[in-house]
Amino acid sequence: MKSAGLETTTDNSSKEKSDKNTFFVINVFGAQLYDKPALDSKLIKRITVGDKIVAEHILETKQSIHIGEGFRLHGHFIKVKHQGCSGFIHSSDLTTFRPQLEQVYDSVFIPDFKGKLIHKTTDKRIENFNNKPFEIEEDITTYEHIVHTYTDFNDCFENTYLYKDMRLHEVYHQLPVHNPKIDITSKGNFILMPKFIEKKDNQYLFKRVGITRSVAISKNKDGLFLISSLDCP
Repeated sequence: MKSAGLETTTDNSSKEKSDKNTFFVINVFGAQLYDKPALDSKLIKRITVGDKIVAEHILETKQSIHIGEGFRLHGHFIKVKHQGCSGFIHSSDLTTFRPQLEQVYDSVFIPDFKGKLIHKTTDKRIENFNNKPFEIEEDITTYEHIVHTYTDFNDCFENTYLYKDMRLHEVYHQLPVHNPKIDITSKGNFILMPKFIEKKDNQYLFKRVGITRSVAISKNKDGLFLISSLDCP
C-alpha cells in the first residue's frame, strides 16, 4: 500500500466546476478522503474502487505520493462531498475513465478499463534461441483503451498490456488487476499490490510472486505506458 511523501505546495488557487469534474476511484484499495488538502492530514474514510466522484473544487496544490526511490505519483487535491462526508482526495487515486467492476473473489472487486473489444488476431513466427528454432505464438487483443498481447514461449508465457490513453498513476493502479493475487485473512479478503523494487531507465520494476519471473511498467517511444509480466511454471 502506498505511503505519503509530501512535496512543496506551490499555491492554493482553485478552479470551479467544469465539464471535466467527474472522476472514478481507480485505486483497488480505495481512495483516501482527507479532512484537509494535505497527505499528512486526518483520514476521514476510504471511498470504494469504482465509485463516482464529482469535484466541487480542483486545488492547484501539487503534492506527490512516494512509492519508492525514483517513483512518485504526482497530482493535486480535489475537494469532494461523498455520502454526506466532505473532504479532499489526491488525484492519483482517480481517473476520468468509467470502469466496469468485476468480482474476482468474495468481497474483492477490480476495475476493468479495457473498454469495448475491437479485434483479435493470432501471429505465429519462428525465432532462433541458442541456434535452435522455436515457434512463437502471439494472441493480440485490441480493446478501446488497451492492447493485450499474450506470447507463448513453450515453457514460459508473457502478457503485455499497452495503455493508449492512461497516465502513470492510472497504469500503476492496474498492476494488481490483470493477474490478481488474493490475501485471505480472518479480517477479510484483500487484493495484493506488487511491491516496487527500483527504477531502471524507462522501467519501473516490481517484486515477483510465485511463478511470475518479472513485472514491470515501462514507457515506449511513443510515450505510452506498458505493463509486462513473464511467467514460467
